[in-house]
Amino acid sequence: MNKPNCPINLFDVQSSQKVIGQEKFLKAFETILTHGGYCQGPETKELDSKLAAFSKSKHCVTCSSGTDSLILPLMAWNVKEGDAVFVSSFTFVASAEAPAILGATPVFVDSDPETWDMDPKDLERAIENVKKEGKLNLKAVIAVDIFGNPCDYDEIKRIAHANGMKVLSDAAQAYGSEYKGVRAGNIADMTSTSFYPTKPLACYGDGGAVFTNSDEERDLMVSCRVHGMSPEDHYDNVRMGLNARMDSFQAAVVLQKLTVFEQELIDREKVAQRYNNELSSYFGKQKVLDNCKSARALYTVTCANNDDRDELMVFLKENGIPCGAYYPRPVNTQTAYQKWNTRSLPVCEKLSKTVLSIPMHPYLSAEAQDYVISKMNEFAAKKSSKAA
Repeated sequence: MNKPNCPINLFDVQSSQKVIGQEKFLKAFETILTHGGYCQGPETKELDSKLAAFSKSKHCVTCSSGTDSLILPLMAWNVKEGDAVFVSSFTFVASAEAPAILGATPVFVDSDPETWDMDPKDLERAIENVKKEGKLNLKAVIAVDIFGNPCDYDEIKRIAHANGMKVLSDAAQAYGSEYKGVRAGNIADMTSTSFYPTKPLACYGDGGAVFTNSDEERDLMVSCRVHGMSPEDHYDNVRMGLNARMDSFQAAVVLQKLTVFEQELIDREKVAQRYNNELSSYFGKQKVLDNCKSARALYTVTCANNDDRDELMVFLKENGIPCGAYYPRPVNTQTAYQKWNTRSLPVCEKLSKTVLSIPMHPYLSAEAQDYVISKMNEFAAKKSSKAA
């Protein structure tokens, strides 16, 4: 099959602007230029309200990045040196960076071999190891919804709460997902998300948000977001904090994109189902738990081994299909995290060597999908014939 005369992008960061209308973005920017509230202006307050309503959570606290959306809830929980924070290792580094920056110890947990999310059974093993060593306080669990796929929250919350810990859902890729009918933002004790341009709901720079049903947690994060500022006296900083405010321009972008977000989630799922149904069984596919919905931030497959994955990557690129290995190194094996690399995580290690993400976004044309599927299956057929 010849390459179609249409764009094939791994992510699409521009088409929604055309669908919504560029003039609406420009009008929103003009409004900001007129009122002059460039940082934490009225657009951010409106976004707080609309995102909380979308998730059916009590509070949303917007902030400057997905990383800050991980740090702020940990600060509200007073995570500090001497605390153990259990975190997925098959993820982007920010998930472990957040507790480490606060002086806590990230304890890495292996992935489930089917969902690729945090494995509750390995979480239990990791907790028991920390208990036996007796050096750290059990403090929190950061469960990452990898590629937009919700974790097994019933089990993770059960285990964490039984051990006196809170659960932070890292939904950086998963805003818009659902766990047993409950939307991301209202599943765990708190939820963080990112609006980086490649995320399902995105801005045109950096941005993030935290969701909570606790008034106290909301107030603490609002304070920590601006250097630990007192609400009564802006020049009395009553706790340590960050400079983590969201700017009004990014909030305005997310507000516009929120108007088409529901339809984009539907269209992402349609692409994913085509891939699920039509890609060769040679490729391993991520399992979504029953009664759950993935936000489909990325569509990722696994190959039989590392050599096949690397060969597939070259093959696709030669045929004009962008792709990427997310993530080629588990966090626990990275240089800055070596001192915490104390446990064997075989599933994480295997995934990092075999995963490959292929084009996935709501504006991927049927012709582009046909071509991607055709080339993927062409590669799979060659591998299967050699194996035979």
